[in-house]
Amino acid sequence: MTDRNQAEWLLVQQSYDKQEQQAIWLKAVTILVWLWLLKNTAGLELLLGVIGLFWLHEALLKTWQQRAANRLLQLEQAILQAQDIGCQWHSQWQYQRQNPLQLLLSYAKQALKPTVAVTYLALIAASLLRLWL
Repeated sequence: MTDRNQAEWLLVQQSYDKQEQQAIWLKAVTILVWLWLLKNTAGLELLLGVIGLFWLHEALLKTWQQRAANRLLQLEQAILQAQDIGCQWHSQWQYQRQNPLQLLLSYAKQALKPTVAVTYLALIAASLLRLWL
């Protein structure tokens, strides 16, 4: 394992873990904001809009985290093959950069993952139930 591979792997792994913590905190803040809006009798449009914004934010966060995971896998493969690819993340990303449509699809893909979507779908369902009850 080269020093550059090792240094980058450690940094990217720490970043990946922090992004997971941020996603958990984002869900907690989403629920707290939703409860606050509910207590203050916010309208359905506002509730759904806020849920949508938080959902989009988590999709963006998870897309970035997926890029980090992909880079970790590249580094681990390079380590197995005794290659030095450390400290080349941005040049590699630039080489594989997606067009805007692919980028939007990657956001949607992350947003629809069950671990992301479940909280927001539950809040949407609860908001709709509140309207009918």
